[in-house]
Amino acid sequence: MNHLNTPEEFDFPFTPYNIQDKFMRNLFETLENRKFGIFESPTGTGKSLSILCGALRWLKDYNKNEFEVIKGNISEANSEKDLLKASKDDWIASQAKEISITRKLNELKLESDKIENYYKKIEELKKKKKKYKLDRSKYLKKAKNVEDEVDEFGEKKSDNLEDDLLLAEIVDVDEEENEDEIEDKYAPVKIFICSRTHSQLAQFIGEINKSPFAKDVRVVTLGSRQNYCINPDVNRLKNISLVNERCLDLQKSQGKATKKEEGKVVKKQKSSSNCKCPYYKQQTIEELKDVALLEVCDIEDLISSGKELKACPYYASRKAVEDAEVVLVPYNTILHKATREANGIKLKNNVVIIDEAHNLLEAMAQMYSAEVTSNQLVHAQQQLKGYKAKYSTRFSSQNLLCINQLIYIITALKDELERDVEIKGDIKTEISTLTSFVLTAGIDNYNMFKLIKFAKDSKISQKLHSFAIKFPEPEVVKKEVKKGVSNFLKSIEPKGKSKAVEEIKIETPEKPKPKQAPSNPLLSVISFLEALTYSYEDGRILIHRGDVKKYQFLLLNPSIHFADVVKEARSVIVAGGTMKPISEFRDRLFINAGAESSRIVEFSCDHIIPPKNILPIIVTSGPAEEKLLFNFDNRRKMGLNVKLLLQETCRKVKGGIVVFFPSYKYEAWIWDQVKNMKFGRPVFREPQESGSVDSVLDNYHKAIYKSDCKSAMLFSVVGGKLSEGLNFSDDLGRCVIVVGMPYANIYAPDLKEKMSFLDKKEGSGSGNKFYENMCMKAVNQCIGRAVRHKDDFASVLLLDERYARQATKNALPDWIKRSLRTCKYDEAFILMDKFFTDKSKPEE
Repeated sequence: MNHLNTPEEFDFPFTPYNIQDKFMRNLFETLENRKFGIFESPTGTGKSLSILCGALRWLKDYNKNEFEVIKGNISEANSEKDLLKASKDDWIASQAKEISITRKLNELKLESDKIENYYKKIEELKKKKKKYKLDRSKYLKKAKNVEDEVDEFGEKKSDNLEDDLLLAEIVDVDEEENEDEIEDKYAPVKIFICSRTHSQLAQFIGEINKSPFAKDVRVVTLGSRQNYCINPDVNRLKNISLVNERCLDLQKSQGKATKKEEGKVVKKQKSSSNCKCPYYKQQTIEELKDVALLEVCDIEDLISSGKELKACPYYASRKAVEDAEVVLVPYNTILHKATREANGIKLKNNVVIIDEAHNLLEAMAQMYSAEVTSNQLVHAQQQLKGYKAKYSTRFSSQNLLCINQLIYIITALKDELERDVEIKGDIKTEISTLTSFVLTAGIDNYNMFKLIKFAKDSKISQKLHSFAIKFPEPEVVKKEVKKGVSNFLKSIEPKGKSKAVEEIKIETPEKPKPKQAPSNPLLSVISFLEALTYSYEDGRILIHRGDVKKYQFLLLNPSIHFADVVKEARSVIVAGGTMKPISEFRDRLFINAGAESSRIVEFSCDHIIPPKNILPIIVTSGPAEEKLLFNFDNRRKMGLNVKLLLQETCRKVKGGIVVFFPSYKYEAWIWDQVKNMKFGRPVFREPQESGSVDSVLDNYHKAIYKSDCKSAMLFSVVGGKLSEGLNFSDDLGRCVIVVGMPYANIYAPDLKEKMSFLDKKEGSGSGNKFYENMCMKAVNQCIGRAVRHKDDFASVLLLDERYARQATKNALPDWIKRSLRTCKYDEAFILMDKFFTDKSKPEE
């Protein structure tokens, strides 16, 4: 295939800044050369737009060039064949060569036909797009309400309740059976763009709509059922696991599996016509899929269209992936292998771009973490025993064996967690390797892979959850007794019983039962068992024996789960506003995942704002020249200094002041100290509940733009809901204050183990370097909230003498370091006074 030349100019909604042009050029070349890129572009430099315009230009050029190359090769092969016929070479040699050319020609024509058929389908879609725009109402017609009899659990009333609770027979189906169903289709290169949250993905949709590609690009956003479900009987469940289970339950066909003469179970044919969900209909889902491709939709747009069409947005979005050019997905959909496979995402020869990647390794470790509490183990054991006692005679021998093994393992884990262990001092957490843990718990002889497959294929967690709802007291089960004389005499006693039964109590711990059963405890158990199948070298089990007894799986080397992405994808780009230290991504992410160092490209650019528009100051002392040191032992002594600093900042700064504290606890303590003070502006606090964030931000915005004082102060927490992904541009963030250094608790067992692991693997001091980097990455995210465009301006106050250390300064972004000042209290506010006075003057 011909190598694509980097364009002289890129399609952009306006004349790009020099750094944006460089970003797009480097991105284009990285994708074309099948490289892995680490791209750093400070927040506010138009990074998202640069990613989209650079990547989409490459994609359009690449797919067009691919077809042209194939047509050129066909032409060459035909010419070669004609020359061969005209030649007078040896007949046998000529025939052999002609057969070879013909075979090659047939392969090329087959590939060409597949591409042509694909583009014919796309042309049909474009024609539909014109009609769609002319009369959108015909495509989004109001459907009649579907009224179904629904029971209190959100299910249609059905006579086969017990059949719904029983496990399906598990059979091993040859993969060859499914291969015939897969058509040999042309699959053009796609771009998968990942970000942390759906709100960040929605911002990408906004950038696409701004770009010159908006009218000619097919985009789809993948989300969870919890995000997309429009069935009120499902989405009211709120919990994502319950939503997933209920959705799958409603799709179950009414028909039953039948058996072949050989005794093999025939697979059920999936049929949307038998589905109990009124929104799961193939025809309307197909129509909604087209809507998703006809216009650039975000999640809210697709949900709105889904409600009008009475079609499921979740399944429509998944169907749209096949013909989409750009697929927007949250981190875990791509990076978590099981989720990726469940969504049918194929990375082979495709491009993966991961935005907001500064905490990628930590996010991956979190994705693969798992924990299960004593409470969950107790209830999972009780529910499984009750389930088995009620239906054991109706299970196959294989299913019964797997259920018995699950009960044994859960019991062993519960007993081990509740075992009396001498606790030394305040240490209530033990750390164990996976090998040691399975031996100590006595579960080393069980095939976890087989049990996990059984759990997933049989959907036992869903069945058990439904069983627990229908029969809320699984610890007391009724068991039929074999008939005999004594039993007959008992059966005719006037107790109002219809048949001979006895109540059998399943053994439970002597201690009182928890007040409320956890939601679907078996799901947590299965996730924990799955964690036990990961690499023994890279994982640890934390056994917490404090007030809340639980097991926690800790993944120390998340890059092992990035290896598939590196191996399969054509190119992988990780991008962010602050990617320092770059070595963390080069070595710990890419090289550890199997990438060759020669394929790794680094790109970093400066900020678009001029140095004069940012005033970053490290403040080392308070008004009385007392050193500012907000370490754990000293931070409560700093209360008066914080009060005076905030008061003085409010005098100097008009507009918004955003103050970041190292923890919610310390923010609450400071709030108690200052809540009765007069700052000359309202003070808002970051809520701990996600649902309240929007209202707080809205009130903060109104105080600055719609009140008389035109000013406000916002207390936030480093690493909280306001420290990433939110913009405090212009008057919303004229000053950012970071109080102290947000170090994690170094005595936390999981952090200590991670640091120890890095010291052993990467050399002494690596753990401490990781600890320092965690802190500074969080600080850099806070700093980046303020200046958002070239004409914006803001001051940044870093309150702690430890920021003055050279190593700490080096960890700050370059665009901060070039203007950085280190001052005492008085000098800092003199500089601030001059900075804001200059900015208030009209430019000459």
